[in-house]
Amino acid sequence: MDSDLQSPTEGEQAARDSKGEPLEEALAGSAPQEPWIACNLDEATFDAALQAYFGFAGVHLPVIIEDAFWQDYRAGRCSLALVYAIACRGMPFTATPDSWEKQQRLALKFREKFLEAQQLSTGKSAIRLDDLEALAAMVNWTYDEAHGSRLHSQLGSLFLTHESLVLATLQSQTQEYNMAKPASSDLLARSEERRTLLFWHVYGLDAFRSLDQKTMSRIPDGENDGVSRKLPRHDSGSYLDAVLNLAIIAREISQALVTVNTKRKGVKPRDVTTIHERLRRWQKHDCPLHLCRGRDGKGRLLPLAIDEPSKAQFLRPLQCSILWLLEINCYMQVEDCVSQYGVQSEAPFEAEMTALRVEFEALRAVHDGVEISRWMKQHSATADRGAPVQGYSLIDLAPSIARDICAGLCFWICERGKRVLRRGSPRVTNIHPQNRPQEAKDELKDQRKQDVSDYISVAKEFRNAVATATSHRDTQCVLERLDKQIASFDEALAQ
Repeated sequence: MDSDLQSPTEGEQAARDSKGEPLEEALAGSAPQEPWIACNLDEATFDAALQAYFGFAGVHLPVIIEDAFWQDYRAGRCSLALVYAIACRGMPFTATPDSWEKQQRLALKFREKFLEAQQLSTGKSAIRLDDLEALAAMVNWTYDEAHGSRLHSQLGSLFLTHESLVLATLQSQTQEYNMAKPASSDLLARSEERRTLLFWHVYGLDAFRSLDQKTMSRIPDGENDGVSRKLPRHDSGSYLDAVLNLAIIAREISQALVTVNTKRKGVKPRDVTTIHERLRRWQKHDCPLHLCRGRDGKGRLLPLAIDEPSKAQFLRPLQCSILWLLEINCYMQVEDCVSQYGVQSEAPFEAEMTALRVEFEALRAVHDGVEISRWMKQHSATADRGAPVQGYSLIDLAPSIARDICAGLCFWICERGKRVLRRGSPRVTNIHPQNRPQEAKDELKDQRKQDVSDYISVAKEFRNAVATATSHRDTQCVLERLDKQIASFDEALAQ
């Protein structure tokens, strides 16, 4: 690999000199020829981790364009923070033993180098583009502080958060577009395309996070005026466009349903109707045809038929599942807002119709979620060519989306089941009078328990889907919470 690492070209040197900025200063903090040595890793393991990021970890939501990264890395101009971030995220998908311990070593090196870069950039210029890409890859990572620096831990709690990522990205966009002299990011391969990709990645990340946490986004509505909506040329272009369009809907849900007025007076029925229409329109027009959901004559999801070789064998199922789960999450967040804040009664029956519509959409979303989680367990990602070294469930490839949404659906179905156990479900309470025997009370109670046992089965389906994210240490913590929730449900059923 050493022979591939080249010094900046004479053209780059001349370009920097003409701008009056020493090339050495512009490349400060760039990757040395042997970054693995600082982590006590061998070159083969380090290189495998970098490759694994682009082969597995970064497929569902790419933060950086792959060929641009390799071009910068081999030229020795890539930020050390980004190199360590990419290797850290890719490490779980290598065949190396003790990957968790090695991943933590890489994470600590990322933090160290990012904070050094942050200190260098203070008061001078916008943070480097590749440092921002590194932060986007590692945001909210949980560090093993037993081997870390206390000072770095304290600084990390300030500069390595989601809020810091959003603010730094906005600052970078403003400075990069308003600076008379190009910044050091101009040295990076495909910098303009990467800046656009990064902005929309952060935009989407923030939109879904704000909706989940019921907080207002820090990105103003007009902030994207200077940034093209057109994503850079990418293998997953249409897929990323569909994710972005869903993120825009997620922002609209927050702006309509998570307001001071709705918290005081309830959600307006027409706002809910508008959001459902937007989601329907996304499904029909914004989601690429090859990634759309298909249904049979009974309205059930059709399984994906995948017969493509190599990476395409898991890429389409992964992209379909991510899109559908993000859409499901939007429906569930609407249900959560209505459940928390209630519905304004603007006209006779309107509030009740809205509540029933929201409940129906949520139940259908959960029903679809079960099918999707089953598919994701069935499909696995393997090596691009030849015999697979190891297979990974699709949920394993996208823990922040697939695993966490499945976990949320598990919690929801448990709470729903407890409520049905207490009050009954329409299936039980709306049974036709002719089918009710005089002694129906006990039979209805038994039927209610039977229905609720189906809820438990569904909850366990989601729990088992979450468990397939075996490459990530924090999955165990998620499973522990789910097991407590299911145990609580079991206890309620036994009473």
